[in-house]
Amino acid sequence: MDSITWGFIGTLIGTIVGASASIFTTKINNKNAIRIQEGIERNERDERFRKFQRDNLLELQDKLSNGMRLVARAYVKDLENYKAASDWTSSNLSSELNNEIAVCFREVSIRTERVDDDKLRDEIAQFRRKMTECLIAKSFESANERMADLTLIFDQKMPKLGVALRENY
Repeated sequence: MDSITWGFIGTLIGTIVGASASIFTTKINNKNAIRIQEGIERNERDERFRKFQRDNLLELQDKLSNGMRLVARAYVKDLENYKAASDWTSSNLSSELNNEIAVCFREVSIRTERVDDDKLRDEIAQFRRKMTECLIAKSFESANERMADLTLIFDQKMPKLGVALRENY
């Protein structure tokens, strides 16, 4: 073969090798770009989830504190009625206080179901039931005992909510 043919074959091989390298490099770059984009989207999704949990837990802390305040108001009102009538079952809470309690407990229930941590969600639901039990106590002694238990449980749950909250930052 003459040199022109070899030159042509060399040029052709060089073109094929160069084009193959370019295609291979483009393929690697595209694969990396897709992987980077998926990582960015995953991080954004995770951040939205953490923000949702943070906002929910902050609101839940507020609603539980409000619920405790309302239960304490109801307890004090029942205590006043008990002192006046010597009968615990003659509770006479105002419709305003009853409505506030109902709205608060509904909001606590909704927020509780949005908690991602199964164990914490169950503990908060159990705490909400204890709040209800305190409100419907049938005797002065039972109400006192339940209020004391409720206060203790509240003091234990708030730090757990704080831990869950900090885990989402």
